[in-house]
Amino acid sequence: MSLKNLLIALVLTLSAELFWRQPLADATSFSERIEVQQFVADMASKHGFNIDYLTSLFASITPRPSAANTMTKQVVKPPSWTRYRSNFVNPWRISHGVSFWNDNAEALLRAQRIYGVPEEVIVAIIGVETRYGSYPLPYPVLDTLATLAFDYPRRGEFFRGELEQYLLLMREEGRDPSSLRGSFAGAMGIPQFMPSSYRAYAVDFDGDGRRNLWDNTTDAIGSVANYLKTYGWEAGQPIAMRAYLQPDAASDLLTGTLKPELLVEELEARGVKASESMVPSSKAALLAVDVEDGREYWLGTNNFYAITRYNRNLFYAMAVYQLSQEIRLARMVSLN
Repeated sequence: MSLKNLLIALVLTLSAELFWRQPLADATSFSERIEVQQFVADMASKHGFNIDYLTSLFASITPRPSAANTMTKQVVKPPSWTRYRSNFVNPWRISHGVSFWNDNAEALLRAQRIYGVPEEVIVAIIGVETRYGSYPLPYPVLDTLATLAFDYPRRGEFFRGELEQYLLLMREEGRDPSSLRGSFAGAMGIPQFMPSSYRAYAVDFDGDGRRNLWDNTTDAIGSVANYLKTYGWEAGQPIAMRAYLQPDAASDLLTGTLKPELLVEELEARGVKASESMVPSSKAALLAVDVEDGREYWLGTNNFYAITRYNRNLFYAMAVYQLSQEIRLARMVSLN
């Protein structure tokens, strides 16, 4: 590690430690905080919530510093690609992905036909998010979102928006906001939708009159497919493929963006060769991940970019793509 990077890491670590030494509000004082009272007043004004109800609800909240602590750790020390990949593209998730596919074949096929998203991609996302619905979600969603909204300044505005969406969702679904558990970031259910995504993209895929992503696998499958379709998934088009760079390939092609903005014919003219045939007039993004023996280059298409809208992280989308391919291959072998 360079001296510059070492100093940056040290500053981030010390900042995180100082932040966590600051006292958080105790459970009885949350509703007494000025910023919380303003939020309650805004919810009453904008959405017609009862102020006494919300005040009582916030008084019952227990701050969850461990949730925000986890968020900070991810910023300070992101994992390497090799380590990240091994967490998700492994024998357990592959074999259980095949089982999940077999158990939900009808719903997955229907989602593929309606939304154009391949079954293996839907399976892989659910496998990465919650180990096919088996991963325990220990954090009370209301406590988590409130803590991140008011005690995590770096992304406080975002989480105040999600807290607003959560309260609206609970009112729409007729659920007690204090009753549900999710991730350290407030994501919910089998596909791990944030409240805003739940309200916008969840679908009643089994036709029972409810959008239930907490324990309804069919609704989760349809909702994942609907999410990707809404973000531009193109049926029948490739997702990603290995790329090989000629020695004279221009280094400025690695722009760091995940959005496909360069024409394939331009990439080829500048020394980038795809491992599979691509339409010259289509667009792709040149991507790179560091591996143990050097660096791998990939071309990401619009469908790869759609996966990054689920989680805006190169490693995440790459893990979903590679896991999906392994699951599809393993299932084909098992059926022969």
